Amino acid sequence: MRKKLVNTLLATIAIILSNNTLAQQNIALCPEKPKLVLLILIDNLNNEQLDIVRQKCGPDGFNRICTFGTQLSNAHYDAGGNYAGKNLATLFTGAPASTHGIVAEQWIDNFTSKKIHAIYGDAYNNAGKLDTTATPRNGNLLCSTIGNEIRKIYNNKAHFISLGFNPNMLMWSSGTNVPEPVVWFNERTGQFVSQNIVNDEVRNIISDFNSKHISDLCLEKTWSPLHDISEYHEWRYFNKGTEQRIFYYPLKQANARSKYARLAGSPYGNQMVRDMAASILLCGNLGKDDVPDMLTVQFTATPSCGHKMQPIDAETEDMLLRLDENIASLLKVIDHDIGMDNTLVLLTAAQGCYDVANTDTEHWKSWGTVSLHRTSALLNLYLMALHGQAKWVRNYASGEIYLDQKLCEDKKVSFDILLNEAAQFMKQVTGVADAVVAKQLPNIYSDSPVIETMRRNYHPQRSGDILLNLNPGWAEEQDDGSELTQLWGKEYVPLVFYGWKVPRNTIYERHNMADVAPTICSFIKVSVPNGCSGVQIPILK
Repeated sequence: MRKKLVNTLLATIAIILSNNTLAQQNIALCPEKPKLVLLILIDNLNNEQLDIVRQKCGPDGFNRICTFGTQLSNAHYDAGGNYAGKNLATLFTGAPASTHGIVAEQWIDNFTSKKIHAIYGDAYNNAGKLDTTATPRNGNLLCSTIGNEIRKIYNNKAHFISLGFNPNMLMWSSGTNVPEPVVWFNERTGQFVSQNIVNDEVRNIISDFNSKHISDLCLEKTWSPLHDISEYHEWRYFNKGTEQRIFYYPLKQANARSKYARLAGSPYGNQMVRDMAASILLCGNLGKDDVPDMLTVQFTATPSCGHKMQPIDAETEDMLLRLDENIASLLKVIDHDIGMDNTLVLLTAAQGCYDVANTDTEHWKSWGTVSLHRTSALLNLYLMALHGQAKWVRNYASGEIYLDQKLCEDKKVSFDILLNEAAQFMKQVTGVADAVVAKQLPNIYSDSPVIETMRRNYHPQRSGDILLNLNPGWAEEQDDGSELTQLWGKEYVPLVFYGWKVPRNTIYERHNMADVAPTICSFIKVSVPNGCSGVQIPILK
C-alpha cells in the first residue's frame, strides 16, 4: 500500500512537472513582444458584479480570461469625482490627474476664467450650453500616452483604433494632440461615426457596416431575459416586488429624442460593437506584423431599460451574460486570425461605483443627499453678507467650488480670508465631511487616504479653490434629481491580463491603475509616458 501511494505521488509530480515544462515551452514560443494589445473596457463594472455573472457564464468569455490570465483583485483608481475620462486618462498615461490635468469633465480655467470641457474645450455658447457638434479631442491632456510612446518608435506603422459608444470614453486611448482613429455609435443616427480614419480597409468596413442599417434591424427586436428569470441575482436575493416586475422591452420607442439610445444601452448595442471590432480585426491589418498595434473596445454594462434597483439588477446581469458571449466570439476571432500568443488582452472598467439613486433596500440607500450646486449658491449669499453684493462664487463642478480672486483684488478683500470663510461655511453643511482649501493641500500633514487622493486629483490651474468630500454613505443630488455617490479614497475595478506570455495567477497586492501603462510599455518595449508615476506590475515571472 505504501509503495502504491509513493508511485501515485511520483506520477502526480511527473504530470505537474511535465505540464509546467509544456507551459514554459508555450511561453518560449511567444514572440518577444505582443503584436496586438486588445483592451476590453466595460463601463460601470465592479468586481462583485463580475464574480456574480461568472457563475452563470460559459468557459470561453469572462471565465477564459479570468481563469487563465493574471487577475488583480485590488486594482483601483484614485477616487474623487464621477467622470470616467479622468480615470481613463490615468489608465493610458500612468499619471494621476494632478499630472495629466483631466481633473473633471469640466472646469474653470484659472487664467482665462473660461469654462472648459475635457474633450470639447471651450465650445460653450453664450447661454453656457455645450456644443456637442464640436470635434472631440484629447488636447487637454498635459502628458503623453502609451500611443505617443509607440508612435515615437514606429511612427505611422503602428495602428491604433478606439471603438465604442462614447467619445468621452474613447478619446483618452489615443496619443496627446495626435489625431488617432476613433469610432463610436451615434445614438441619434444609428450609424457608426468615425474620426481620423486613414486606413482604407477600416474606412470601408465602417461604410459597409452602416450601409446594412443593422441598427434599424435591431430596433425591431425585443429585449427579454436570456435565462430563466428566477435564477437571476435580483430574483433570488432581492425578490420583493419582483412579482410586479416586467422584463420585456421593445427597443423601438415612439417619439424618442434619441431614436437609438435604448438600443445602445441594450445587449444588441454591445453586439454591434462586437461585430464592428471583429470586422476590424479580420480586415484592418491589426496584429499582422511585428509593430505593436492597439485596439480599445468599449462595451457597456449600463442598461437603458428598467430602473436600477439593486447592486446588480436583472437587466445589468442579462447584459453581462450576453456580453460574455460577445467577448468569447471576439477571442475566437483572435485565435483564428492573429493568435492568442501574439495578443495581450486586458479586461478592465472605467468606473466601479454603484449608482444608489433607486435602490429599494436599506443596505444600499444613501444615508442622505445634498445638492452642492444649491449649497454653493447659499455660500455666495453668505459671502455677500460679509463682503457686499457680488458674485464671489464663480462656479461649482464635481465637488469643487471656484471663487473669484480677481473680484477680491478689485474689492480689496483678502482672498485667503475669503477661502477660509468659504471652507468653514461648507464644513457646516449637513453631509459634508470636509471642505479643504485647495492651495493648502501641499502643507497639510496627514496620512488620511482622503487627503492623499485630493492631492493626486488637484491641479493648480484647473481645480477649484475649495475641495469637498461627503460623509460615507451620502450622495450628491444632481440637477436632474438623480444621485451620485462620491468616493474619496480608492475606486476598485476589475483588472485582468490574459494571452501572450501572461501566466495563470492572482495578485492580491494593491495596485493603482496608473501601473497599467508602464506594464504595457514594458511588454511592448517602449518608454513609459513622460508623466508616468505608476510602477510595473510583476506579472511575468
